[in-house]
Amino acid sequence: MIILREIWNILSLGGPTALPLLIASIFSLAVIIEKTLFFARYKGSNTRLIKKVEMLLEEGDTMAALNQLKGKRGPAVKMLSTAVKHNSEDPERIRELLQIVGENEIKKMERHLPILDVVAMVSPLLGLLGTVLGIISSFNILGATAGVGNPAQVSGGIAAALISTAIGLIIAIPTAIFYSYFSNIVERKAHKLNQSMVEIMDIINNNDSNSRYRTRRERNVQTYSK
Repeated sequence: MIILREIWNILSLGGPTALPLLIASIFSLAVIIEKTLFFARYKGSNTRLIKKVEMLLEEGDTMAALNQLKGKRGPAVKMLSTAVKHNSEDPERIRELLQIVGENEIKKMERHLPILDVVAMVSPLLGLLGTVLGIISSFNILGATAGVGNPAQVSGGIAAALISTAIGLIIAIPTAIFYSYFSNIVERKAHKLNQSMVEIMDIINNNDSNSRYRTRRERNVQTYSK
């Protein structure tokens, strides 16, 4: 409670821009927590899982491949699950479905990140606005008293200006850092998704080729037996 009271006292000295800055900081903190939890759920590599599903598809056991994917989470898993469900369809159709799934997953990863970008950009401007308003207030006091004003009132306006600027920078700097960090994560995961799509399409194409080969071989056996 004491810490909250001190924070409130500082904000109350920050002038009229303190409240918008407080709201911006709440939005920023909420997005940072949400994205941290979001990306924490999707850590780890899916290489082993992809290889295992590939082996099951080569054996023609689609149901076992789907069961292998049950309970697993992550963008690559969703793409792999989509490919397995539609593995009997045309490869181009599967590629289109994987692109749709990949784009949707990237949108999910990018969701709410623009809020951090806006907060990082607007917070210093709000702080600068508070600085200007505080200085104007100080000059108004000096002008109203013909240069012989109450020093406490003048210093109050200057303090509001400095506090407002400091608050704006305190909010903007970590917000900009987290925005850059999360953007890099999205970029890396998008690259991995593209790699996963290539691997999945290779699996589907190989499985399709093997199926055609088995079908052709069975036909040859039947023809020979006749």
